[in-house]
Amino acid sequence: MSSKRYFALALAACLWLVCPICIATAAGAAEPEAVAVWVSPGLWSYHFDRSAGYREDNWGPGLQLDLGRETALVGGSFVNSDRARSHYAGVLWQPWALGPVRLGAFGLAMDGYPLMRNGGWFAFPIPAASLRYDRVGVNLTVVPSYGKRLHGAVAAQFLLRVW
Repeated sequence: MSSKRYFALALAACLWLVCPICIATAAGAAEPEAVAVWVSPGLWSYHFDRSAGYREDNWGPGLQLDLGRETALVGGSFVNSDRARSHYAGVLWQPWALGPVRLGAFGLAMDGYPLMRNGGWFAFPIPAASLRYDRVGVNLTVVPSYGKRLHGAVAAQFLLRVW
């Protein structure tokens, strides 16, 4: 299956997960909240294996569309730790709050890691924490190691609210 087909399937799955939330909000099941649009210049990662020489400045454009307090659509591209181009699309769901910090998980479809499905698309659920203040924010996550295919790290994605 081609990369474009995997991307289309991942986007369709994200919409399938999020549309019931949008419909319930529009029907008055929950009080509607302001939509926010965030852009990201990429992310920074700190790998657990310090001797491997992985790239840690993972720059590339990203977009996050907050649909409310708990749910956001995310997508973008970045240069990954293997120095290859990765793309991602998915949902950020954060139902819990600890003061100003939101906690939950990313459900992503991602590509570009040479040893993971030969660089093709794969499902990638990972934990997430977010902190936002006015027009700036950060998403934090821990990426688990998966053999030699994915390299364990702590990652921070910086955000700027544009709408």
